[in-house]
Amino acid sequence: MIDVEKIPHSCGVYLFLDVNKNPLYIGKAKDLNKRIRSHLQNSDLKTHLFLRKTEDIEYIITNNEIEALLLEDTLIKRFKPKYNIRLKDDKKYPFIKVTTNEEFPRIIFTRKIDDKGIYFGPYTDAKNVRRTLRFLSKIFPLRDCKGQKLPKKECLNYHIGRCSGPCIGKITKDDYNNFVNTAIDFLKGNTENVERFLESKMWEASEKERFEEAAKWRDLLSFLNEMKEGQNVLTGIIEDFDVIGYAMRKKVVIFNIFRIRRGKIQGKETFTFKNPLDSDIKEVFEKFIISTYRNMMNRPKKIYTDIIPDGKNEIKEAIDIDILLPESNVVEKMILLAKQNAEVEASSIKVKKAIPQSIFELQKLLGLIRPPIRIEGFDISNLFGEDAVGSCVVFEFGRPKKSEYRRFRIKTIEGINDFGMMKEVLIRRMRRIIEEGKKLPDLLIIDGGKAHLNVALDVLRSFKIEKDMYALGIAKRFEELHLPDGRIVSLPPASPALKLIKSIRDEAHRFAIQYHRKLSSKKIKSSILDQIKGIGEVRKGELLRYFGSEKKIEEATIDELMKVEGITEKIARKIFEHFRKEKQNE
Repeated sequence: MIDVEKIPHSCGVYLFLDVNKNPLYIGKAKDLNKRIRSHLQNSDLKTHLFLRKTEDIEYIITNNEIEALLLEDTLIKRFKPKYNIRLKDDKKYPFIKVTTNEEFPRIIFTRKIDDKGIYFGPYTDAKNVRRTLRFLSKIFPLRDCKGQKLPKKECLNYHIGRCSGPCIGKITKDDYNNFVNTAIDFLKGNTENVERFLESKMWEASEKERFEEAAKWRDLLSFLNEMKEGQNVLTGIIEDFDVIGYAMRKKVVIFNIFRIRRGKIQGKETFTFKNPLDSDIKEVFEKFIISTYRNMMNRPKKIYTDIIPDGKNEIKEAIDIDILLPESNVVEKMILLAKQNAEVEASSIKVKKAIPQSIFELQKLLGLIRPPIRIEGFDISNLFGEDAVGSCVVFEFGRPKKSEYRRFRIKTIEGINDFGMMKEVLIRRMRRIIEEGKKLPDLLIIDGGKAHLNVALDVLRSFKIEKDMYALGIAKRFEELHLPDGRIVSLPPASPALKLIKSIRDEAHRFAIQYHRKLSSKKIKSSILDQIKGIGEVRKGELLRYFGSEKKIEEATIDELMKVEGITEKIARKIFEHFRKEKQNE
C-alpha cells in the first residue's frame, strides 16, 4: 500500500487498484492527499465496498481541475471500474459523423469517436439515426465509399443518382461542399436551407418537364414538412439548449434530455447510468454531463435543469456548457416533463434475477463473454420417419419458461433423416426469431453429437448469426459435450453445468415425445386393426408405436409381430393371416 504521507497536496486523479492492478474506483480531487486520506479514514459502507478489495493506490498530478475532470472521464471510460458512476452496460451510442477531414466528405453512422470530422449525437435510437441518413442520401448525392482516397471509377450509386461522381470529375469541389454544408445545417436543426433546396429542385425539374423527378423532390419535401410538424414550438424562445430531467432508483439513475433547437423540440434521448455506490445526484449529474457532452460537436451552450453540480464552473471551462436553473415557466414545465419521462423509464427497470452457479460454470467452460441467461434446447422424435416432430424448450436463469416452448411438425423431410429434420426445425425457429425481432438465445443445446452440432452451426452461419450465440451438442453416450471448436468435454456427474444441460436435453426430449404421441394417438383411434378379433386399444397402440405405421405391420412376419409387448404367437398369426386375406381380396 502506498505511503499516504508522500501523496502531494496537488490537483489530480487517483486510482484504487485491486491485487491484479485493475482499477476498482477512479476519482478526481483538488487536493489528492486530503481526498485519498478521507477515503481511507471514512468508515461508511459505500467506501468500505472498494477499500476491502484495494491493494494499492496510484495517482496522476494535473495542472488544474479542468484537466483532472477530463482525465477522470477518460480513465473511467477506458478501465470501466466496478464502483464508478458510468453509462449502464457501457454501450457505445450512435453518432452521425461528417468526415470533414476528407477532400470529399461523407456522412456516416458510427459508434466510435476520434478527432477527425464533425459529430452529431449521441443518440439512443439507432433506427432514427439510420432513417435520417437515408433521407439525406436521397437529397444530397454524397459518396459513401470508404477511405480518403477516391476510387478510380464510378460505382453503382452514381448510376442510380445516389452519388454525384467526384471520383470521375462530375462535380466540382465547391458544389460538393455546398451539399455537405447544407446537410450539416439540417443536422444542426436549420431545416430552412434544405426546404429551399428541395423546392428549387422540384420547380426546376417541373419547368423542364421532368415530372417523375419533380415528384421525387415533392415527396421528399412532404416528408420534411411531416418531420417539422412533429416538432413542438416553445413560444417566445428561439435559441438552442437542452432540458434535462432525472429519476433515481437503487444503483441506477435515468437522465432524460429534450433537445431544443431554434425553439423547437427536435428529439428526446434517454441515458441510464450505473451508480454502484448510491452517490449523491449532483455527483452523478456532473459525471453524466462530462461523459455525454464531451464528444458532442454540436452541443448547446446552455443546459436547463433543477440541479446544479458543484463542478459547474469547471464543466463550463472544460466543454463550454453553462448549467442553469429554469428562467421561465415554459422551461420549468419542460424540466418537469423531462423528469416525468425519466420516471416512466425508471419504473420499467426490472429487478435482476439471481443467476445460478450452473450458468456461471457454463460461461467459464464455453469461454463466453456474458452468462448464457437464455438457453434453448432442441430434439427430434419419430418412429421410422413416421409422424416426425421437433421440439424447442426455453430456459432462462436456469429454469424452464414453458410459455415460450415451441413444437414443430416436420414438413419437408420424409423417411428416416434426423439431421434433415433437425435442420428444418432450427431454420424455422431462427427465421421466426429474426422476423419477429426477438432477442436471440445465448446458447443452443442440441440433442446429439458432432454431426447434429454441425447441422446447427451450418444453420447459424446461413443466417449470419454464428457470432451472436453459442451452440453445443450433448451425446447420450457418456453424456459427452461436443463443442464448436472440435473439443469433446466430459464433466463430473456432480457438475451444476452438466446437470443443467441434461435437464434441458431431457425436457426437450419429453416435449417432443409428448407431441409425437399426440399425433400417433389420432391414428390409433381409427385403424384397420380394429377389424381383427383380439386386438383392442392397448395392443393396437403397442403395435403402432413399435412399427410406426400400419404398412409396416402389414409387411411384418409372425416372429417380428411377436416382439411387440402383449402380442402372443396366436395373436401374431391372426394379424399376419388377416393382412394376407386382405391382399387376396384386392
